[in-house]
Amino acid sequence: MKKFLNYIRSAIRNILSNKLYSTFYILGTAVAFILIILLLSAVRLVGRQARPFVNAANTIHISPDFESSDGDTYGIATQDIERFVKAIPGAGKYCISNSEGTMAFVNGKVRPANVDFVDSRYFEVNDFNFTSGRPFTEDGLPQAVILKSFAEKVYRTDPVGERINIQKTDYRIVGVVDDFSPLQNPNERAVIWLPYKFNKFVPSGGSYYEIDIVFDSDMPAGEMKENLGHALTGYLTRNVPGRENTRISPSVLRTVQENKYDFAGGSAFGYGAVVLLLLLILIPALNIMSLSSARIQASGTEIAIRRALGATRNQALLQMLSENIILSLAGFVIAAFLAGPCLSGIDRILFSGSSSISVLTGFRFDFGAYAAALVLALLAALISGGIPAYNISRKNIANELKGRDL
Repeated sequence: MKKFLNYIRSAIRNILSNKLYSTFYILGTAVAFILIILLLSAVRLVGRQARPFVNAANTIHISPDFESSDGDTYGIATQDIERFVKAIPGAGKYCISNSEGTMAFVNGKVRPANVDFVDSRYFEVNDFNFTSGRPFTEDGLPQAVILKSFAEKVYRTDPVGERINIQKTDYRIVGVVDDFSPLQNPNERAVIWLPYKFNKFVPSGGSYYEIDIVFDSDMPAGEMKENLGHALTGYLTRNVPGRENTRISPSVLRTVQENKYDFAGGSAFGYGAVVLLLLLILIPALNIMSLSSARIQASGTEIAIRRALGATRNQALLQMLSENIILSLAGFVIAAFLAGPCLSGIDRILFSGSSSISVLTGFRFDFGAYAAALVLALLAALISGGIPAYNISRKNIANELKGRDL
């Protein structure tokens, strides 16, 4: 323990005596690790069933114009949806939605807003975190739920109980939900949710509702798609004249989890994330390595003296490496504190006038992303400082003390 503390004291003393180098090292690693934390968080959002879309892997999204084997598109009539879902083996909860871009009269101002007309089951299928209020439980009451970031833009206080006017209908705000990212569900971009019975776009617009059907959690995705494909084929056979031979292939059906993976770029996202991660580690590490080599070379005589006084090669190596570890950890700590504010600032600058949520809205920096970034910070320290330190620790003591390198 005493030796460890001596390493730390010596490293801090060297850091303070080389302020320019230390500042460049810390700021360079901080920028790199802000990007690394962002990348790791995006990977985790795409790869796991994060709240509120906790049923992403066992939920199949049916678009209002799904395609059949004959190339035509169809939808399920609103009055048929409940009976249709009940006939599907393994299907449980479901909800309907219709997203529309419109204008909302909010807090005395007209604002563009992406609105989702949903049924009350929507808040049972999806586990939203209500920061204030509650979901609406009756489809026949003019009530509204709004997104937290949208509420913060237009209200200075808790908006629950306030009124919002859309399509000449007044709605009372009953709840505010926490932000989320489209990476969690690319089908959802709304900032306001209203009961579908007040929707003046459908069915007068000739459209159908989107449907999310939740299947048993232990049912394989292939079986879910087979069951739903058969049900859709049967529905068309019974309800669309002249379409007795029309088939819905299970291959065109996608779970919400698959949709968000496709939205992120599919396999290109996975491979690209790995390549980008390696670049974010190696490029700063190699740049810092060149600076570390020059600085460690200048300290060659000091290291030789330590070894002449009894320090082993490993002790000299650890002494030099401890400085890089401290600097890398300092850069990581700064990145951990600034990642969220930096992302929020970029979101406000680029998407402040948007009527729907952006990809950056509701980004979550969880413990897993920070833990992985911390491991990578230590790895970067080993690469950038370990190689030059190892080379100098293996040099001949006598030659260093004579000022020659033979």
